[in-house]
Amino acid sequence: MDALSDDGGGGNGSGDNEPNTGPVRWPAIDAGEVLSDFETLDEWSPRTGEISAAPDKARTGSQAAVIESNGGSVSIQMQFSDGIDLVDWVTSVAVKPESATQITVEFFAPTRSARLASTRTLPDGYDGWFRMDCGYQQKPGDDPDLSNVTGITISADGPDDGPTRLVVDDLRRTKSAKNGKAILTFYGGHDSHYDIAAEMLAERDWAGAVPISPARIGDRGRMGRSELRDLSDRGWDICSLPDVSTPLPEHPKEQQREVLESARDALAKSGFENGSRHLFVPDEGLDPTTYNIARDVYESAFLYSSGTTGVPPTEMHMIPFIWGPALHTGVRRHTNLSDQYGLLTVLRIPRIVDEEDVGINENRMSLDDFGLLLDHIEQRDLDVITPSDLVDGSWKRDGGDDEPANRERPDGTILEAGQSHEFEGSGSVNTPTFDLDDGVLVANTTHEGDSEITVDVTEANGDGTDENLVTTAGSTAGKSIMAVESGTYRLEVDADGAWSIELTQPAVESDELEDLPVQASGTGSGVVGPLWTDGRTRVVATHEGDGAFIVDGYGADGSREILVYRTGEFDNSRSYKAGGTAWLNVEADGDWTLEVMDS
Repeated sequence: MDALSDDGGGGNGSGDNEPNTGPVRWPAIDAGEVLSDFETLDEWSPRTGEISAAPDKARTGSQAAVIESNGGSVSIQMQFSDGIDLVDWVTSVAVKPESATQITVEFFAPTRSARLASTRTLPDGYDGWFRMDCGYQQKPGDDPDLSNVTGITISADGPDDGPTRLVVDDLRRTKSAKNGKAILTFYGGHDSHYDIAAEMLAERDWAGAVPISPARIGDRGRMGRSELRDLSDRGWDICSLPDVSTPLPEHPKEQQREVLESARDALAKSGFENGSRHLFVPDEGLDPTTYNIARDVYESAFLYSSGTTGVPPTEMHMIPFIWGPALHTGVRRHTNLSDQYGLLTVLRIPRIVDEEDVGINENRMSLDDFGLLLDHIEQRDLDVITPSDLVDGSWKRDGGDDEPANRERPDGTILEAGQSHEFEGSGSVNTPTFDLDDGVLVANTTHEGDSEITVDVTEANGDGTDENLVTTAGSTAGKSIMAVESGTYRLEVDADGAWSIELTQPAVESDELEDLPVQASGTGSGVVGPLWTDGRTRVVATHEGDGAFIVDGYGADGSREILVYRTGEFDNSRSYKAGGTAWLNVEADGDWTLEVMDS
C-alpha cells in the first residue's frame, strides 16, 4: 500500500484538494503503469462532444484533458491496435466532474459486444477531483477477453439539458488481488445484527463492520457497548456513521469537520480505535469540502454509489457500496464479477427480520435472503474482509486458486438412491412429514389449476430455511430438482387446483453425466443434468413468459447457486462457479431455453 499512500504521491496535504508540489498531484498516483497521461490528445477521439487540453488542471505532467458538450452527455475513446492485456489488472483514472452526474468507463475486449463497463453515480452537486477505480458492474454481451482489450471509452452524463463537462487525467492500471473480496457492513448496529448475523458469520469464521453513530449506541433495538465490544474482540470494525439532521454539505466547513472528528473520537474513546478510522458517509452524500475533510480525518470513506472497486482501491475515500437486499437485482452480479476479476464488493445490510415482516420499500432484509447471500459469497469463495483489512493491507493478496487443479471425473456411483414419497391434494396444503437422505430430490409435479403453484420444502423441526422446489403457472406437468441433507421435511403447497407430487431420490451414475456444451429447452418446470463441469461455466438463458423465471445450480456436494431470479422475459448469460457434478433447475411460466458451456 505504500505506493498508494499519501506520502509523496498526492497526499492529504492541507485537505483543500489543491495541487501538491512535485510531478504527481492528487488524485494522480505513481503506482502501476500509465495507459494515458493525456499529454497527447491525438490518441483520443471524441464520440460525442469535444476534447481539449487543460494545462491549468494537470494532475501529472503538463496537462489534463477536458471533455465537454452543450448536451446531456459526452464520450471519448482510445483504441489499441495491437490490444493490451488487462488480465490481473484493475484500471483507475483521475476525474473532476465539473458538470456531470455519472461517469462510465467501458473496456472493449475485444469488441463492443464483449465488453465490461464501470459506472459511478456521483453525489448530488459533487464537482471536485477524486480517483475513479473502474471495478466492473456490467457485462452486457459475450464473455470478454481481457487479454485483448482493443479500446477504452470514458463517458459522462450531465444535466438533461446540458452542459456536460468532465476533466480527466492519469489513466493507469495497477495489479489486482488474486481473489475477490467482500465487506459486509451492518448499518445501524441493530439487535438482529448481533443475535443473528454475527453468529452466522462466526460459523464461517468471518468478521464484518458495524457503521453506527456513537449517539445511537444502546438505543432501543440496537446494540449496546458490551455487544459492540464483543464484536470488536472478534475482529469486527465498529465504524463511524455520523448522525446528522441535515446533510453534511449544508453545514459550514468548520462544523463539518467538528461532526466528523467528534464521531471518530467518540468511537475511539469507547475502545473502538481500529474501526473509528473508517467513515460511512450519511445517505445525504458529500461535496468536495466534505470529501477533503474526510481525507484529513479518516483513513477510508464509503458511500452509496453501487459498484465494485479494485483491491486495493487507489481511491480510499469514495469506496462504493451496494444495497444488500438487492440479491437478485445487482448483488449477485457484483459478487460474481468480484470473483471473476479479483474485485471488491461492499454490501450494506439493514435490520434482519422474518420474511413476513419485510414490507415494500422498508429498510429490512429477510433472514432467508441473508442466508442466501452468505451462501452465495461462500460458493463464490470470496474473501470476507473488514475495512481495516483493506486499509492495513491484510487482505491476503495471495488469495486462493480460482479453480481446483486436476479435477478428476468420477467413476461408478456418484450418489446412492434414497427415499421416495407421493402426495396429492387440492388447493393450499401442508403435507405430512417425511424423511430424506443426503443427495438430490427430484419432484414430478402436476397441477390442474389456473394460477401459479408453488411448492416449498421445509424442515419439520422449523430450524431450517424454506427452499422453493416448484414455481410454475397454470395447468401443467413439470420436473424440479434440489439438493438436500438427511432429515425430516414437509412440503408447503400453494395452489388453486388439484395437484400431485412424486418425490424421488435417484441414484446417480458416472455414465449419466453429460459433457458440455449442452442445450435444453422446455415450458414451465424443468431439469438440465446431471452435467460434468470442470470449473467455471457459462449459462445463456432465455424466457418468454410473463411470470417468474428462476434458474438455480445445484452440485452433488449439496451446493446451491442462484443464477437467475427474474420476472418476465429474459435473454442474457450468467456465470456459474460449478465444478464437478451439477444440475440446473428451471422454474418458469413460459417457454425457456438454456445453453450451458465452459466459460
